[in-house]
Amino acid sequence: MEARRSDAFKPAGMLARLRAYVFITMMTFSAFVLFVCLVVLQPVRPLSLRLYRDLTTLMLRIAIPSFLLPATLAGLTVRVNDEHWKMMMESRAWAPLSIIMCNHASRIDWLLAEWCGNVCSPMRVSFLTEGTMQLMPVVGWVLKLREDIFLWRSFKTDKPAIDANIGSFKATRTNRAIFLAIEGAIVDQGEYDRQYMRECADFCRTLGYAPFEYVLTPRYKGIHSLAQHAGTELFSATTAFVRDGELLNKKLTDPRRVVPDLFTILSQPIDITCHFDRLEISAEQEQAKLQCMDNYKYRDGMISHFDQHGHFPGNLSYRPLPRDLPKRIGCFAFQLALAYVTLAHGLGRPLLLAKALAGAFCLLGGAHWLGETISGTSRESIPFETIFKSYFYAGRDEKLLAKQKGARKEAAGDGGLAETLAQTAKMLSLATKFPAN
Repeated sequence: MEARRSDAFKPAGMLARLRAYVFITMMTFSAFVLFVCLVVLQPVRPLSLRLYRDLTTLMLRIAIPSFLLPATLAGLTVRVNDEHWKMMMESRAWAPLSIIMCNHASRIDWLLAEWCGNVCSPMRVSFLTEGTMQLMPVVGWVLKLREDIFLWRSFKTDKPAIDANIGSFKATRTNRAIFLAIEGAIVDQGEYDRQYMRECADFCRTLGYAPFEYVLTPRYKGIHSLAQHAGTELFSATTAFVRDGELLNKKLTDPRRVVPDLFTILSQPIDITCHFDRLEISAEQEQAKLQCMDNYKYRDGMISHFDQHGHFPGNLSYRPLPRDLPKRIGCFAFQLALAYVTLAHGLGRPLLLAKALAGAFCLLGGAHWLGETISGTSRESIPFETIFKSYFYAGRDEKLLAKQKGARKEAAGDGGLAETLAQTAKMLSLATKFPAN
């Protein structure tokens, strides 16, 4: 696949790219300090699972504000309606578990969840996400150690693991919110992605719905069982991402559509408007399927209205959530001081922290640039994901086209650096089919 030419290599674009890499380095540093602390804490887990979770929750109270600092400095704004937010806060005050289902408009929905979960009345947030995420360096390892939920196949087949995780947290009386996007996939503009869009449109028609234009169809199998864990504390979140007054999550087929990732939000200010609704999902699978489809039809209409009018329907106003800048700076400064004292006084290496940060900046920036060059797309939902998935997805569109034509596609000749790197990626690829995320 030929890489798209990026404006990032123009002077202003290069500055934005460097700024994003500085912020991603800060995020990775914050996550790494948390990872080390969680590793040190592992001996406590077999002795007392409840104590382990109490201590990890305390660590998250410091680490998450620090992790959110770069996005705050980059100009990220999250807007909510006061009545909706009051509803969420009331649930947070007493419910041991709430579940929030969000449209998969971006690759950083999880960051939005952490932002919402750590203002006003902070609450531990966990994610139900694809299994490969726990393999990603640093942030993925943190997700594993803090006991998030990972899907390897589907809600239905992974049900025992999901039930066990939720049951265990209830047994230790550890309150948390679980955040997930039941579309389960993100599409870009490749042939593989267009094929998936067509399949979603066909699925809508088989159930009597007009094809959705802004969202994919939800993966409903097993969702009825998951939803029962939350009872009445089940919520729907519909999001709109705006940059310079322009909606980013436009129609799926619109070539101007942008799927925001870490690079997007850290290179330029982004405004996210989040609309919450209470959601009801039946315990019976067929009824749950129709309820999920109705909810996604509703979301599709909400985002369509936002695209046309610049706001969600109704006369609701949406205010920015607190940025908590002093708290986030303080938490980051604490992590920085902790790392410096450990390295300078514990190991006698006062310059090691500065060298490590400089090295991380080069590694993170180089890996992202290389992955984006190979695939033509930035997929940085967490650090290092773009480079990993450029290998996992290498040749995916070509293979699909060849299958559709009934013959293997012949080489088209020299396509420059992007094609050369893509060919190398195909030879080194460890896998050929991962969830489209």
